[in-house]
Amino acid sequence: MKTFLITGANGFCGRFLAGLLENDSSHITYGISRRIPEELLTLHPRVIYETCDLNDYPSVLNILKKIKPDYIFHLAADSSVATSWKNPINMITNNIVSQINIFEAVLKLKLSSKIIVACSSEEYGLVTPSNLPVDENCCFNPLSSYAVSKVSQDMLAFQYFMSYNMNIVRVRAFNLTGPGRPPNYALSSFAKQIADIENGLSKNTILVGNLNVERDFTDVRDAVKAYHLIALYAKPGTVYNLCSGKSYKLIDLLNYLLSLTKEDVKIEIDEARFRPADLPVMLGDNSKIMNEINWIPTIDIRKTLEDMLNYWRAYERE
Repeated sequence: MKTFLITGANGFCGRFLAGLLENDSSHITYGISRRIPEELLTLHPRVIYETCDLNDYPSVLNILKKIKPDYIFHLAADSSVATSWKNPINMITNNIVSQINIFEAVLKLKLSSKIIVACSSEEYGLVTPSNLPVDENCCFNPLSSYAVSKVSQDMLAFQYFMSYNMNIVRVRAFNLTGPGRPPNYALSSFAKQIADIENGLSKNTILVGNLNVERDFTDVRDAVKAYHLIALYAKPGTVYNLCSGKSYKLIDLLNYLLSLTKEDVKIEIDEARFRPADLPVMLGDNSKIMNEINWIPTIDIRKTLEDMLNYWRAYERE
C-alpha cells in the first residue's frame, strides 16, 4: 500500500487535497503542519495528521523516517504576495529552508519518494504581451519577495533532480481559488465582504484594490486533481503550469458576485490594498499538463464564485 504525505495539510490547498486522497483506500494519507486544529481531524478522519516544523531539520528527518512516504506533496509555504511586502526575510527564509530540509532528509534516509513541489505563476512576473499565454519556457521576472522565494524553490527542485537524480516534479500553479480561501485574497475578500453586508455585520460598502488586472483562476477542487494525476503519471524533472488557460478581469468577477446579492453594495477603492508592483495581465498556457497528464479543468468560474459566496454566508451565520 502506497503512502502519500501532504505538507501544509492545514492550508487551503492542503485541505482539499487531503479530502481527495482520503477517498482512495488503495493508499494511506498523512498530513503534516505546524498546527493541527481539531476541526481538521473531524473534517478528514481517514487522514493521519502529525505536527512538524519544516524549518527544523531534525523534526523533518524524524517524521520522514517514521512515514517513509512514496509521494510527498510539498504544498507548505508562506503564500501571500501581500504579506511578502511586509516581511520579506521571513517569507524567503521559510519557503527555501523548509524545502531544503525535505530534500536533505529524503537524501539522508535514501528514500525514493516522488516529490511534487508547489511552485507559482508569480515566478514569471513581468511578462510582455507577446509572451502570453505564458508557457513553461518563459523566463522569470519576479516582482515580489514571494515570487523570488518560489523561483528559489523551483530552481532548487531542478538542482536536486539534476545533482542527485531525485524524483521531483515542479508545478507552477496560477491563481487558485474556491470556497474556504482566506479573505486576504481578492476574490475571497469580495465574497466575504458581501456576506458580511448580507448578515448585517458591516455597512453596504466593500473595499477593493486594483480591479484593472486580469488573472488566470483555477478552482482548487480542479487543482488538487491535477496534483494527484501529476504524482501518479509525471516523469521526474518535468515542470507543469497548472492553470485554466483563461484570464478574467477582476472587475468583471466582482460584478458577477454583486449580481448574486440583493443588497445595494457600493465599491470603495482602498489604496492600502494596492501592491507596490503589479502585473496587468497573467494568462497561462495549460497545453502541456492537458496533453501529458490528461488533466482538464471542469469547474466554471461562475460556479466557483457562487460557492465562495455561499461558503462565507454560512460561515458568518455560524
